[in-house]
Amino acid sequence: MSTQALSQSSSFAQSVSAPFDVERVRADFPALQQQVNGQPLIYLDTAASCHKPALLLPHLERLYLHEYAKPYENHPMSKAITAQKEEARQKVADLINASKDEVVFVRGCTEGINLVATCFERAMLQPGDEVLVTQMAHHSNYLPWEMACRQNKAILQVLPITPSGEIDLDQFEQALTNKTRIVAIEHSSHVLGTINPIKQMVELAHRRNIPVLVDGAQAAPHMPVDMQELGCDFYTFSGHKMGSPSGVGVLYGRKEWLDKLPPYQLGEDMVETVSIARTLSSPDSKFASAPMRFEGGTHAFAEIIAFGHVVDYLQQIGRQQIQEYEESLLHYATEKMQPLDRVTIIGTAPEKEPLVSFTIDGIKAQDAESWFNKHTGIALRAGELSAQPLMKALSLEGVVRISFGFFNTTQEIDTFVDALHTCIREQA
Repeated sequence: MSTQALSQSSSFAQSVSAPFDVERVRADFPALQQQVNGQPLIYLDTAASCHKPALLLPHLERLYLHEYAKPYENHPMSKAITAQKEEARQKVADLINASKDEVVFVRGCTEGINLVATCFERAMLQPGDEVLVTQMAHHSNYLPWEMACRQNKAILQVLPITPSGEIDLDQFEQALTNKTRIVAIEHSSHVLGTINPIKQMVELAHRRNIPVLVDGAQAAPHMPVDMQELGCDFYTFSGHKMGSPSGVGVLYGRKEWLDKLPPYQLGEDMVETVSIARTLSSPDSKFASAPMRFEGGTHAFAEIIAFGHVVDYLQQIGRQQIQEYEESLLHYATEKMQPLDRVTIIGTAPEKEPLVSFTIDGIKAQDAESWFNKHTGIALRAGELSAQPLMKALSLEGVVRISFGFFNTTQEIDTFVDALHTCIREQA
């Protein structure tokens, strides 16, 4: 793409105003222009990953073909790349209202959770301690804590949910004890869509001096997130769900907590001095301060820089405008689907992210998914959705999920509902 084309693509958002100009947005996503099974692609799987705006390519091309150099070295090309990476860090900090030194780049939300869990395993958890997670947890926010507890003979407590798919705050408060060392909760559920009352949960935990990690993988792409407002100690999310290249994620950590944690992965750039230890109990190596202490080795820095440009793109469109438009899609889809015979929506909390999970009486979720894959151009997801504990709690084998991005339309929802009618009729 030429520089002129890049300018036209990245500046379109300045003219977007209410009503939300979705067709202008869609023009920036080439993947949406293709056909599947001879029909226009309708991408309803943004909760898994988001398609990429065309503006990414010229940035990546320039970085790899003309500006490539390892950051944090002394020659001019390296200094230029270092400046661009740190500029991306500042953009992310501004996006979430945090300090730059509280932003750690990771490969994705999963690594962000593993980083904190591993550090707690090494330095914070003792036998008999407790870690509190929720029944709606993605496997990525369950397994790392299960492993950490197993390694230290700590106890993993799982908070149940209400029939509507919400957290009962009274029950949450009762689950907090003097043995709870950390709470790991979802900002929103990737299955139920429920947006949890994070601020209130953090306040309850902090009354007992318990830190809180928030899995923001599903919420951060769809709404403004403010670390000062939420008050949590850790917050992590993935870039690929927001339109960035894959392999990029963010871990926010409150400075006082990042300073307490030991290193996660050891390697280049995260250490200040290395020397042969006189004794293993008193090593001579000294590690860098946060955030560099948690960024060992050479990261996907070109992709991180490109993520910074995606942040610009989202900011230009307007995070609040994106949230309001996607909420309108959610309400529209819910109103269309609620009256359908044999369809049951799973997760009915009043505050939800833009997704709908459902079951079809008499049709297995994965059979419905196969039908859509064979007969339509609609991309959706079905199954256990990396939430086996939740599925067991709901007595379900799986669900079908449609999830929206700011490039989807009500017309696409109409097409989906028509196809759903046909799916049910043909598999009766």
